[in-house]
Amino acid sequence: MIPMKQAVLATVCATAWVASSALAGETYICKHGHQERIISVVYDVEGQAVPCKVVYTKGDVVETPWNAQNQAGYCEEKAAAFVEKQRNWGWVCEKQE
Repeated sequence: MIPMKQAVLATVCATAWVASSALAGETYICKHGHQERIISVVYDVEGQAVPCKVVYTKGDVVETPWNAQNQAGYCEEKAAAFVEKQRNWGWVCEKQE
């Protein structure tokens, strides 16, 4: 049985992921064995390149390693470089349509 705090945290993270993925400009799913990582570019305002952030989901942990307020293309570049790094580590990453 999962302790209550962990269950609540998992629910909050999942909800945050669903909300952010609705606005995602790019999403990559990276797999290695039975593990999965998700790398997404999320725009704060639909149709505008900035502000943006890169959201990295690793299990129940959701991080925002990069963001930009005025530099269009920054988040996309960081996400693409991070995906390439994952591939170099042996992960298979595919861009989602």
